[in-house]
Amino acid sequence: MLKDNWSLFKDVDELSRELACDILVIAKESIELNNTFKIVLAGGMSIINTYKILGSSESDWSKWHIYIGDERCLPLKDKDRNDHLINEVWLNNGKIPKQNIHFVHAELGVDNGALHYQGILNSIGDFDVVLLSMGEDGHTASLFPNHLYDENKSVVVECNSPKYPKDRISMSYSRLNQSKNVFKVINGSSKQDAVKTWLKGKILPINKISGQFEKVFICEKSV
Repeated sequence: MLKDNWSLFKDVDELSRELACDILVIAKESIELNNTFKIVLAGGMSIINTYKILGSSESDWSKWHIYIGDERCLPLKDKDRNDHLINEVWLNNGKIPKQNIHFVHAELGVDNGALHYQGILNSIGDFDVVLLSMGEDGHTASLFPNHLYDENKSVVVECNSPKYPKDRISMSYSRLNQSKNVFKVINGSSKQDAVKTWLKGKILPINKISGQFEKVFICEKSV
């Protein structure tokens, strides 16, 4: 049985519309209250439709500040980087000022890239929204099951990822939890086993992050 904060959708298009709507509402409220809106994006295919919808929506884009939960240590513009597809479907042609897009310089390598991003995150406080997707093993961002990460840091490195590439940079559990809203997107029949494990109460990376308010957006085929 799904939890109260889980919303079930018949397909990813319906899910994407609802998620985009929720993000835009929070953005409007945050800008009215604080004159800024800070969102952490997730890579992967599950949220791409949402980014496309946001790209054709109306908002006070000059007040948006964009961050990313993790990045793969690959050259700039490599098609397997998380920022590549996000830029392609939204940000390259979007209305958010380039100086408001704060992505990981993963091309610097794990140590230098992590140190650089740590410096960016030090002074920004809580995020308004953190977006997370989930892998088949229950991982999220580049935080993998049974891997240990330094919780005293905002940014951690992963040098032995079970998925290509091995070297990655990720916000830590503690930093991702510093958010007013955490929205999790689960899409795909291959995620069913992880969802069942999650609902049974087993600790997975995806359920170690909840922020102040958590909502799970899940497609029917994922359960």
